[in-house]
Amino acid sequence: MLRSRLLPLLCVFLLAAGATTVTTGAVAQAADCGVHAPGAAPEAEAAVDKACGLLGTPYSWGGGHVNDQPGPSYGICAPPNAPNDCHIKGLDCSGMVRYAYYLAVGDDIINGTTRVQWQTSRAVARFSAAEGYDPLLPGDLLYYGANAEKIHHVAMYLGDGLIVESPNSGQVVRVSATSSHRDYYGAIRLYPAGGAHHSPGWNRIAYTEGRQLYVKEGDLDAEPVLQDADVKKFQLEGDRIGVLTTDGALLVKEDDLGPGWVTIDADSVTDFQLDGDRIGFSEGDQLYVQEGGLESEPVLQDVTATKFQLEGDRVGVLTPEGALLVKAGDLGPGWVTVDADSVTSFQLEGARIGYAEGGDLYVREDELEAESVLQESGISGYQLSGDRIAVLKNGALLVKEGDLGPGWVTVDADSVTAFQLEGDRIAFAEGDRLYVQEGDLDAGGVEQDDTVDRFQLCGDRIGVLEGDALYAKEGDLEPGWATIDEDSVTGFQIGASLAEPVIS
Repeated sequence: MLRSRLLPLLCVFLLAAGATTVTTGAVAQAADCGVHAPGAAPEAEAAVDKACGLLGTPYSWGGGHVNDQPGPSYGICAPPNAPNDCHIKGLDCSGMVRYAYYLAVGDDIINGTTRVQWQTSRAVARFSAAEGYDPLLPGDLLYYGANAEKIHHVAMYLGDGLIVESPNSGQVVRVSATSSHRDYYGAIRLYPAGGAHHSPGWNRIAYTEGRQLYVKEGDLDAEPVLQDADVKKFQLEGDRIGVLTTDGALLVKEDDLGPGWVTIDADSVTDFQLDGDRIGFSEGDQLYVQEGGLESEPVLQDVTATKFQLEGDRVGVLTPEGALLVKAGDLGPGWVTVDADSVTSFQLEGARIGYAEGGDLYVREDELEAESVLQESGISGYQLSGDRIAVLKNGALLVKEGDLGPGWVTVDADSVTAFQLEGDRIAFAEGDRLYVQEGDLDAGGVEQDDTVDRFQLCGDRIGVLEGDALYAKEGDLEPGWATIDEDSVTGFQIGASLAEPVIS
């Protein structure tokens, strides 16, 4: 890891009045440090135990990342706020959670600075600040910052409103209350726990039979519930369901599968997207975005858009002239020109922006004004997912993870016709044959089915459309398909979020 890249990305540091030493107060905190709630995975509980074993370790800015190895190390001196950290052997915030999980599971699964960690493809669940702390379990990692590009701190959740953290220069690893931080942005979970602690909507499956939309919730054999009978397009997002009717009305509801549609726009809607508590929709080339409750007022965005995407607090648009504009924060003015012309497609993912100019893929990360880095040329499709990037090139599927430098791994050398990244899984088709691999990039694909027309991954579920029959399974990659609907299916989505590749 280059020191020059650490400077803007590591945890925030503050000037302390004086160096903090390990005292009986830190020792007393050991009684508060531990697993304070049930339900976490054994690996997560083990990480909590290892983090608690680090109480009293000095904070050192950049500590835990030297030579790309986890564990206490000398940090970076950066006057005036961290003038002595290059002489202090310790851990910064990201180094602490990285080392705790390394000690717990014997693998360096959460490498990188706070913003890199937030994007990790190893996350099995994500939680927004709007969901509060109730869904969190011990071992979950909480990230802090005004938005994705300004994440500056991470801590590990203990349960019962407590975290363990390496706070800032001059201090030590300690137990704190969640209330001690005012800019909680969201959390990730690295190992699956019980279903009651998943993100809302994770166990939903939606599908259409012609214009009729059905949604089922819970087990794969749950009964589907008819939602609407005049659907042109639909989307699941968390506990929300959105439909665009054939006459241009956008309807959204939230919570259960019963009645409760709210009309967002009565007519003239040409496209829409749900993301978190935001709803974006277009009327021709005019883009509106509303935020918060379903009854909130849409805000006209001052741009002409042929395509748009919402991602966290970011909004991206492609103009008719081929310019890519992105803004972050509220819904007021503030567009940044990522590329002035020649953009043919784009995708926002966390703090990253990917876009194509014909067959050339560029990606930039962190600040909107950051430099774009050419990733590959001659591509016909791509996807960003967490810290992974995939490209389809002459039938070969190439994937890399981590930073934006070199490092492509050939997942399949030829004959790939479609693919999708989801968490640490990669699905790809060779004609009608579907393969899925899990874990490391070189894990190798496991054949799932040989008559697949369309597929989707979400969490540990896989959905496939074979002709007009919809099947799904959950858990590992072994056999176990359940019939969701045996005929007449025209479209489907599994899970509470939908991230698909961009095909040129």
